[in-house]
Amino acid sequence: MEKDLEGFKIFLLEKELSQGTIQNYLHAVKKYFESYSELTKSNILAWKSELVQTLGACTVNARLIAIKSYASYKGVFVPIKAVKIQRVFSTSNIITDEQYTRLMDGLKADDDIQWYYNILILAKTGTRISEAVRLKKSDIMRGYATIVSKGKVRTILFPYSLKAELDSYLRKLDNQEYLLQSSKSRGNRPISRRACCYALTRFSERYGIPQEVMHPHSFRHHFAIKVMDKTKDVTLLADLLGHSSVSTTMIYTRLSGDQQQKILDDAVDW
Repeated sequence: MEKDLEGFKIFLLEKELSQGTIQNYLHAVKKYFESYSELTKSNILAWKSELVQTLGACTVNARLIAIKSYASYKGVFVPIKAVKIQRVFSTSNIITDEQYTRLMDGLKADDDIQWYYNILILAKTGTRISEAVRLKKSDIMRGYATIVSKGKVRTILFPYSLKAELDSYLRKLDNQEYLLQSSKSRGNRPISRRACCYALTRFSERYGIPQEVMHPHSFRHHFAIKVMDKTKDVTLLADLLGHSSVSTTMIYTRLSGDQQQKILDDAVDW
């Protein structure tokens, strides 16, 4: 079976997917055909095994979705299971201050302002990606958002520094437009989790940041550690993260091995 990227692109356009998602799908399919010439379940399983050795589960699943979409376009059924994503991330998978600064400085330097704002919102609100994609300009103008998440009502607060930095961006949005968008969004459509995962994978390669720390949830952990460092108030943090149990919140405040080592080195000076 020869690859047909042009036909697949038309197929995706007809599904009204965003340009960013289409490019990500095309990239994934192209990478698949660099290693395999036939679109079979055994080949896709082998490809999946190769991907999990070097990429995070979120990225692997995004690529599997792309190749399954291509298979659908070709009329081929491939029942491939997604990689199970661990709900509680290892502390070694949290972006560090240095990596976060490198990412944000890089996005600014490359004039990738839309993604700069997208990641800024994740990092300064501590929202889950499923919550962040539902935030609108009207929410931040009001000062808070009320979202039903995991069967309960959750209030998301916006810090002043975030609202100040988003000022010029907000001026360009209508009141009911979503905050998180792709660089080439069409109409009032937020980005998808898949598009976010793909983008973070690209930024990992572009700025030399380990892929294991470049996942949407990493910025939630980063937010938790920064707030805890500033306030020392785990109860407040639990409220900000929308946790019903403080024990769940404590998972988010654990330091990585490198961070623990630095603190230890700084502390033991006798």
